[in-house]
Formats: sequence, C-alpha cells, structure tokens
Amino acid sequence: MLVVIEKVLVIFLMILVGFVANKARVLPDSASGPLSNLMLYVTAPCMAMCSIYDKELSPEIISSTVQVLAGSAVYFAAATLIGLGVVRIFKFSPKEDFGIYIAATACVNSGFMGFPVTMAIFGSDIFYLMVMQNIILNIYMYGAVPPVLELGHREKPDVKATLKSMCNISMLAVIAGIVMLLTGVQPPAMLDEVIVTLSDVTVPLSMIIVGIRLGSADIGKMFSDRQMVITNFVSMLVIPLLVFAVTAPLDFLHDDAKITLVFAATFPSAMVPVALAEQKKKNSQLMAEIVSLTTFTSLITIPVMAMLLMWWYY
Repeated sequence: MLVVIEKVLVIFLMILVGFVANKARVLPDSASGPLSNLMLYVTAPCMAMCSIYDKELSPEIISSTVQVLAGSAVYFAAATLIGLGVVRIFKFSPKEDFGIYIAATACVNSGFMGFPVTMAIFGSDIFYLMVMQNIILNIYMYGAVPPVLELGHREKPDVKATLKSMCNISMLAVIAGIVMLLTGVQPPAMLDEVIVTLSDVTVPLSMIIVGIRLGSADIGKMFSDRQMVITNFVSMLVIPLLVFAVTAPLDFLHDDAKITLVFAATFPSAMVPVALAEQKKKNSQLMAEIVSLTTFTSLITIPVMAMLLMWWYY
C-alpha cells in the first residue's frame, strides 16, 4: 500500500510542477497545445506500441484482452445511457448542451492521462490492457461522440468525417503493435531503443500538461455550477463505484481485467471531445470546463481508487 501511495505522490508532484510553472509563466497556457501535440502524436503512440509488441501471448493474456474489449464496449454504452438519464432527471438546460454533458460523462481520459498513471501504479500488465481499452475508447470517441454532440440539434452526423477521424496516429500505433505481437516481428534494436525512450517521456510530459491546464482553470467558478457539479459527481464517483460493484463478483473475469475496467472509469473526462465540440461548433468551452473540473477531482479519486484496487485484488 505504501508503494502505491508513493507512486501516486510522485505523479501528482509532477502535476504540481506543471501547475507552478504555469502560475510562474514559465509554461504559459499557450504551451499546453504544442506539448499536447508532442505527447499525442509522438510519445503516447510509442508508449502504446511498445507495450503491445513487448508482450508474450498466453491464454490468460488473450482471455483478459477479450474481456477488456467486451467490457469496455458495455461500459461506454452504459455510461452514455447514464449520462442521458442524468440530464433528463435533473432537467439540465439548455437542451442544446445535452450532448456535451453526456460525452463528458462517458469519455474517460484513460489514454492521455491513463497510460502514464497506470504504468506508474500497476505496471506493464495492466498498462497493456489499458491500451486495449483505448481501442474501444477511440472507436467510441470518434464514432459515437459526434452524433452524441448533436443531441438537441437537428444536424445529421457526418459519417465520412467520423471514419476519417478514427484513423489517427494512436490507433495506427496500436494496430502496428498488435501486428508485431501476432507475427513475432520486433523492430531493430536501435529503433526499439528510440521507441522505448520516447515512451518514457510520456509520464512526466502528460502530468506537466495536466498541471498547466489546472493552473489556467477557474476552479471556484466550476464548483459553483450545479450542472457541472452533478456531472462531475456522477462521472468521477458514481460510475467508477458502479463498475467496481458490478465486476467484483464476476468470477469469470480475470482480476487484471477487473482492475483495468474499474481504473479506466476512474479517470477524468477526455480532451478529445473538446476538440470535437469545437470542430462541430458546439459549446466547447463548457466541455473544457468539465474536463478541468473532473481533472481537479481526479487528484483525490485516482489515488483512492488505486489503493482500493490494490487492497482488494493483491
């Protein structure tokens, strides 16, 4: 347990570095964009790819992979329905923002933030399964979120643009990793060293970016908005505990798959829907504020959930 606490503290001290650097204007708000691009298009794909091709296939790994893929699909369908229920039960307004709240509830940051945090706390086995979870996450974000954002609007979803957005560098890196895993082909030693070295940059880089974003957020304003507070409560507490309660008694699921599904649900709202909302001329500012609020809340919920999972399953 002390090891988990120590690892979590290291992660959030790196977030503090980004936060302080932002407040000191060493890394201003404008630095977040280029650093995010570096992570999203270079270091994170390297991390995802090498986590896959470094694995050795075994019946248990194959079984856990299938369970995580299927479980993630069920999760996103259920989270979407929960988000829809929340906006209707609590009478959110305006109606045009329904899709924003639903997407923010369902889309978890289990890639950008989840990869490095999972690797640091649970190691390579759970990290590999988190990469598998991200396959379904990417399909959901680029396939389902665009039409979800249209809830309350009359526009029809652009199928061609949706399919195009799914062909991103992270998905290509995962596919390349899977091909190498299945064929047994490994990159040359020199290239492998480059990939692994770039992969190692992802942890500190992503945490610093989170710190920059928190440094530029108006925390007080976010905590005073009723609809944002409800969305934050449901996505950061209700859903993760619900996933834990549902998966824990299922004996046919491997413990690694259970940990992955629960821990993935613990992460804050993802950043990609912000860009998608901006692209579709929806309320991207609201989406960005929800991301900031859930990210701030995750500073508490992630270490608590990590310790709960370690205590329950190890």
